Amino acid sequence: MWLANPDIPLRAIQDHFQKTYQVGVTMDNVFRAKDKARKHITGDYTKQYEMLRDYVLELQATNPDTTVKIDVCSEPNPDSTTRQFRRIYVCLDPLKKGFKACLRDLLGFDGAFMKGPFLGQVLSAIGLDSNNGIYPLAYGIVESENTESWKWFLDNIGDDLDLGRNSNFTFISDRQKGLHTAVEQLFPNAEHRYCIRHIHDNMRKRWRKTEYRDHLWKCALATTIPEFEHLMKEFSQYDKEAC
Repeated sequence: MWLANPDIPLRAIQDHFQKTYQVGVTMDNVFRAKDKARKHITGDYTKQYEMLRDYVLELQATNPDTTVKIDVCSEPNPDSTTRQFRRIYVCLDPLKKGFKACLRDLLGFDGAFMKGPFLGQVLSAIGLDSNNGIYPLAYGIVESENTESWKWFLDNIGDDLDLGRNSNFTFISDRQKGLHTAVEQLFPNAEHRYCIRHIHDNMRKRWRKTEYRDHLWKCALATTIPEFEHLMKEFSQYDKEAC
């Protein structure tokens, strides 16, 4: 039942047992049974974190020269044999080499919330391949999106891709918390631009007509500065406030 519908309400499970088996169960029992079924099928979250070191060793055994970095919280007791997970960064070696072989000075960054009992953010870095397709490069899990966590992620990917402070890459992202400041501090010569799709998503909350979308995308697809300025002028004449 849980496998067919992981979001099934507790009340629905209780009603199912009553109607199907004529068995009355308390909500506490239903909750524990559902949690036990989830752990049996998907595994226990806590135990998965205990297997992180094995995961790292397997990655490096199957993909030599893969970069994996784990950051843990500081432990007040130096004699403790356990550490609390804080962050992980992964960049597979084949992806690293492929990107360097067909270098295109463009990287996209994004972040997403994790689901489950342990909160955190998944950070990712992508490039473009020769067919203009998405080329995954690196991913990480951090405690939250902020300047410090983004600097840690960018510093690692900079090491993997040989990016220095003078690198003139173009970075694309949404308005991720802390990312803009991190880019300015680590790669001051890089261009940092916002994803047009996210700009449009924000714009259409107020300006919904397709004309606004068309004007926006024309400006975004301009390949020269004069063309861009001309299209922006047209957009401004259509609606100065939206422009």
